[in-house]
Order: sequence, then structure tokens, then C-alpha cells
Amino acid sequence: MDTYYHILGLEPGASQAEIKKAYFRMVRQHSPESDPEQFQKIREAYEQLKKGEDAADGPVFPPFSDPWAGKMMEQIDNYRRAGNMEKVRDACEEAWRLFPQDVRFLYLLSIAQRQCGNTGKAVRNGELLVSKEPENKWFLKELAISYLARGFTQKAYFACEKAYEAGCRDNDFLLTYAFECNEYGEYERGKQVLWEMARQDRRWLKEDIPELIEVYSGLVRFCYETQDSCLGEVMEGLCRVMEQYRIYMAEYIQELAELAAFTGRCLGQGIIEYQAVTRAFEVMREICRTEEDKNIVKEAENTFCFSRILDDPRIGETLECAYEIYYELHGVDAQTMKFALTDVQLCMVEERDEILEQAEILRQEYPDFYGKLEDFIKRLQSEKNLSYLKSSLLKTYRRLAGNFSLGFYYEKYPQEKERAQGIVISDGTSEDPYVRTGRKIGRNDPCPCGSGKKYKHCCMKKQG
Repeated sequence: MDTYYHILGLEPGASQAEIKKAYFRMVRQHSPESDPEQFQKIREAYEQLKKGEDAADGPVFPPFSDPWAGKMMEQIDNYRRAGNMEKVRDACEEAWRLFPQDVRFLYLLSIAQRQCGNTGKAVRNGELLVSKEPENKWFLKELAISYLARGFTQKAYFACEKAYEAGCRDNDFLLTYAFECNEYGEYERGKQVLWEMARQDRRWLKEDIPELIEVYSGLVRFCYETQDSCLGEVMEGLCRVMEQYRIYMAEYIQELAELAAFTGRCLGQGIIEYQAVTRAFEVMREICRTEEDKNIVKEAENTFCFSRILDDPRIGETLECAYEIYYELHGVDAQTMKFALTDVQLCMVEERDEILEQAEILRQEYPDFYGKLEDFIKRLQSEKNLSYLKSSLLKTYRRLAGNFSLGFYYEKYPQEKERAQGIVISDGTSEDPYVRTGRKIGRNDPCPCGSGKKYKHCCMKKQG
């Protein structure tokens, strides 16, 4: 049993609420499409560690055919309460052999076999159950889960579909069905299933909050797959539940922040969707209890913004690079940061007209990023100082470039690199004195290029 706790990253004896929370955290990390083998292990561990879940709600059976059958059922219930599924399995098997007219024992036997790892037998008995009552939603659900445990994912999908059409609506099943819809590309049906859960007129308990978050995570994934316009509605719904259950939500800041950050991958250019996501980040900041939580939300917001910028066809490569410098380049020394900023600023000078057009988009839609660029944008807007700005940046860039193997500016504008060849400027780190190889040219001396003009009115001006 400890193995199942280990799979979910739990200590033995964890509560049912902790088991449920761990399960939903793990399936986000190991989804059925990205890691089907591990997903099956996680699902099996969850099924094994659930206690009493199947008995809480299920099919209604007729009275037992014999008083001794009732006595055996009492013993089975005692084993279930004790969590001894092996004894439950063995007792159900004996009861079914003695009382084959009481299908309740077959139903409980199938569940116990699955939870004990006897998935082949669970599938056979599940199929027998369905053959006896083809429209019984609980029998169809049990068969679908047994197929999943056995690894028969295609059969599981169709069994889930039949159980859903028969009226099976418990939340564990609906999430399982949604997972299967995602795996088989039935995104519209999966979205329908999750919307049904999200719109339930009910009060969610504290231990059910992981399920609620998983509902909205699934809806966002389906929006990503279908590229439809319901993302705004999804995020508005998430904002409402975060506000309604804020007393519980503080424990799930990491999961909520990751979910909101992911929306950057499926967000179009719709202003409603963007406003809904930014509102979600605002609510998260209100929920945060610690500085660590606030930092998690801030990092997620940066990731969301960067995803949008990368996918925004109106924003060019240079500003994407600038975003990485301001938001992703952490923990570097001052000289590296200075080189990186000078590198991208020189590219912005070269692409001035395009950058100024894109800056207006940033001002309206990415205000935090625009705020970091605003001072330099204002310098770009002044045409009369543009030559001086470039000259000043080049002087710094040439001084630092020798210390770095990568340079965005020289890569995009190789002619500038060629122009800089042979120019040696001290970086201030050498202990040797600088020695001039020839006489310094005075400002009023004839220009060495032979133009006949004074140096200050010719090449000195060009170099400045």
C-alpha cells in the first residue's frame, strides 16, 4: 500500500482530502497524452487509496434473496471500513458463488478486484454486469474504469460515453470522461462535460476544491485545442469561484497561477479574453497570504505576458528579445546586463520606425512591459538626438563586445561589426597603461582623409 502513497508523493496515512489534492496535482504533471504510462499508475494509486468512495453513491439493489446473503454483506462492509480490500474481494467472490442471483456481490467483486490489481478479472466481471443490465449507468461506469485500469483506453472511452448517455454524473466519472475525450480528440464533447460540472448549482466542499480547479484547467486545455473564443467565459467563471471560495483557494496559488499562465498559449487578440485573464491575476494577488505566494503570481503573470508577446504577430523579434532581458534574465552581473540592454537598444535604433509602431501596441496592451521601455522610447522619438544616441550606445557596445561571444546586434547588422574591426577601446580592466602609437589629431588639424577640411568638420564629426 505504501507504494501507492509514494506514487502520489504522500506519506502513508494521508487523509482523503490530501489524496484527492495530490491526485489532481499529479495528473496535471503526467497527463494521459504526454505520459500515458505514468498517468495509469497515478490513476490506479488514486483508485486504490480511495476509501468508501464507491459506497457513497451507487446503484440501488433489491433486497437480498436469503438472510445469509445479508449476513455476508455485513461482513463485507466491515472489511471495507477496515480498508482490507483483499478480504473484501475474497468475501465478495464467495458470496457471488453462493448467491448468483444477487448481482450486488458481482458489482462489489468487480470493484474489489480492480482495487486489488486483478484488472483482467475486473474487466470480465464488469462486462458480465453490463450484459445483465445494459442501461445501468453504474455498471457502465465500473466497466469504463476497469478498462482504464487494464489499459484498454479505446474501450474505456466508448464505455464512458455510454455511461454518460445513461446519466452517470458523479464528479470523479465526469473528470475521467473528460480526460478520455482529450486523449481521443473529442474536444467539444470534453468541453461540454466540464461545463456541466462548472455550472453545477451546488456548494463545493473544501476537499472538492482540487476537482473544481481541475475542471477549469481542463476547460482551458480544450480552449487551447479548439482555439475557440470561450476562454474569456472560462476565466470569468474561475474568477467567480476564486472569490467565492477564497478562504480555500490560498492553498492552491501555485496551481491557479500555472493555470492562468498557460492561458497565454491559447489567448487570441480578443480584448475580453485578455481582460478576464488579467482580472484572474488580480484576484490571485488579493488571495495571497505570503510574499512567496505573491512572487509565484508575479512570475506566472510574466510567463503569461511573454507567451502573448511571442504569439503576437504585431510584435517583432527585437522587442521579444527585450522582454526576455527585462523579465527572464535574472541573477546576472551588472556588466552582462549592461551588454544585453545595449545590444537590444542598438537594434531598436536601427528599427526605429517599426519599434515606435509596436511601442503603441505595448502601451495599450502590455503596460507593464511598456513602462520598462518608456524612457528609451521617448529618446527614440527625438530625431535630432538619434545620431548621438546611436554613437553613445556603439561606444559602450564596442567596449563590452569583446567579453561576450553572443551579440544580437552584430548578428543582425554584420556591417557594424566590420566597421568596428580594428577599433580598440580600453575596458578599464587592464593594469597596463594605454600607449598611443601616433600623434593625436587635433580638432583644428587638416583631416587625414585628404578632404582639405578641418578634422572637426570632417571625419571627427562622422565618428562622433
